[in-house]
Amino acid sequence: MRTRSALARVMPALLVFVCMQGSNTEAQDNTEARLSAAVSAAAPLTFELSQKTTEAQAAEALAYWTPERLANAQPMLPKVSEKASAAPEAAAQGGGTSVSLPGKRPTVAVGAESAVRLYDPAQVKIQAEAGGVEPQAVGTGGVPYTSARVNQPGLETIFPNRTVGKLFFTKTTGGNFVCSASVIRQRIVLTAGHCVHLGSGGSAGFHKNFLFVPAFRDGSAPLGTFTARLAGATSLWMTSGGVVPNLADFGMLEINDRGTTKIGAITGLLGVRTSSLSRNHTTKLGYPCNIDNCMKMQQVTSQNRSTTFEPAPNNVEYGSNAREGSSGGPWVMNYGIQGKGGLTSNLNAIVGVTSYGYVSTDIHLQGSSIPDSRAGGFIPLLNSMCARRAGNC
Repeated sequence: MRTRSALARVMPALLVFVCMQGSNTEAQDNTEARLSAAVSAAAPLTFELSQKTTEAQAAEALAYWTPERLANAQPMLPKVSEKASAAPEAAAQGGGTSVSLPGKRPTVAVGAESAVRLYDPAQVKIQAEAGGVEPQAVGTGGVPYTSARVNQPGLETIFPNRTVGKLFFTKTTGGNFVCSASVIRQRIVLTAGHCVHLGSGGSAGFHKNFLFVPAFRDGSAPLGTFTARLAGATSLWMTSGGVVPNLADFGMLEINDRGTTKIGAITGLLGVRTSSLSRNHTTKLGYPCNIDNCMKMQQVTSQNRSTTFEPAPNNVEYGSNAREGSSGGPWVMNYGIQGKGGLTSNLNAIVGVTSYGYVSTDIHLQGSSIPDSRAGGFIPLLNSMCARRAGNC
């Protein structure tokens, strides 16, 4: 039996996550049975962030995020301490049949008047890891990848890049942090569960002061900033104790409209395809703070070619040099603008979300839970978020 330690390095302190055991079929079955049984007793999937009016709540969140707080928000990414072995049953994809939701181009033009200068990059005091990771073709994890900025300046604002942004929030236990996130439905933003909820504590475990900045670059918000009225996390994450790898490390936010305009009309939407993370090729996007001090959007492309990189429970790993700050960023198949006569189905479809990395800076792997339809998982959460308000999806 192997003991897997799940660590989250959140400077200046090193937070230790709960240990989880499981290296064979019996262990995973026991884990899934325990967590699935907890779903019925879990806190609600969604949580109203405030009982105040939408306008008052949004004004409060915007007032909280001063330039100093934005500049000093610390990056988040849970990490495991050792390379996991593939589970014998890992070849079987997650629960339910595959679900595909199409993406959509933006329908509302946003002018320069919407751009906001949030803070001066010189103010940033990110407490980066010692011995930063240099971009390489492959780490000791053995999976090649390509890593580069989303360039040149301004390309963040082009669809589909503009669907991705930085997510600022205050952790329920204190401190300001930053993750990555993306727009998947008209009012719904997708990120990692640990970027929304502590992993325990029921409703009290939800973070607060969410501020989403699509197409963020160098301290500026070219499309403006957006506040949230509702936070949601999967029951499987909320009852996990914050353990990674996790069955369903997913979180979502319902975003307040800008006047009568939904965020999806401004940014466009990435699509979703469930149960498609294994043996695929993805573009992983986000704002890792080991690269460009998380001031610029980064993209990492790589593939998963075998069950060797599919650790229990319900996770897949890809090559990547991104670290803290990339949590919650989308893993997208068929990413970009397709050429005439090229691929025409499942364009810009999210198949995963950055959930964890490794303590070692040499492994160069990141993992994602598999989005699927299992109870307490991705599709039940999305359905719940969509049903909360007409027009959300």
